[in-house]
Amino acid sequence: MPLNGLDRALEESAPPRRQRKTRIGWRQVAAQLLFVVTVTAFVLALLAYGGADW
Repeated sequence: MPLNGLDRALEESAPPRRQRKTRIGWRQVAAQLLFVVTVTAFVLALLAYGGADW
């Protein structure tokens, strides 16, 4: 077939892709921190409720 090797030739002729640097923004850090605090408070509330004498 005349198209054999076409994919390889196209890949070799394409410029190399740059890898982006991933930086975590302050909003993402704040959201993750809020999530951790919320989950921790919820678990502590469940433990406190489970330990209560009714």
